Amino acid sequence: MSRENPDTKILPVFVFDIGGVVIKWRNSGQIYRYIAQRYRLPIHPLTGALAPEVRRLESGDGDADECVERVLAGFGRRLIAGDSGGLLLAQPFKEKARLRKGVVQIITKLRREGYRVYALSNTCLPHLKVMRENGWPHLFDGFFTSCELGAVKPHRDAYLAVLGAVGTEPSQTVFVDDREENVIGAKLAGIRWPIHYTSIERLKQDIERILEVTTHGE
Repeated sequence: MSRENPDTKILPVFVFDIGGVVIKWRNSGQIYRYIAQRYRLPIHPLTGALAPEVRRLESGDGDADECVERVLAGFGRRLIAGDSGGLLLAQPFKEKARLRKGVVQIITKLRREGYRVYALSNTCLPHLKVMRENGWPHLFDGFFTSCELGAVKPHRDAYLAVLGAVGTEPSQTVFVDDREENVIGAKLAGIRWPIHYTSIERLKQDIERILEVTTHGE
């Protein structure tokens, strides 16, 4: 029977957020502004009504068409011919979300060097459809979303569901997110290396430091 070499290093597993890290996408405010302009509605009341619905959709609860129709009805509006709730949520994302090439290069390099790299995104099904159409899931070894997991960051269940699915431990995981609350959530879930993304250069430095430790020891 073979015996594991005690000197063998366990390669860390990387988990990247999508919006704000891998892609340039400010926040859902762009969706609310788009719908407010298209339906000539005041932005702040619309945001107050639609934001909770979008959060529900990100957790996998509800139907996009029904949610948007219900919100518009509250303002005395009906869908314009050819519109649907899913399309209204997806269109701004489709138009504005773009890959951040520097981060994609980091991911590509990590995978080329033998590291496993996964995605974990808080997103809804209309946005997931856009990401799949663009082929973005193929940048990773696995692509996980809150709407499919039924768990939203920063809840620990979101992180642990991904780690369980890919067969790794929190103590062997690097997690990258641009939202501080999600980084804190990762830390509370036991993830050893939570990284708060602020710039590509800083991300490179943080990853290099982690790989130095895992290669040569602390």
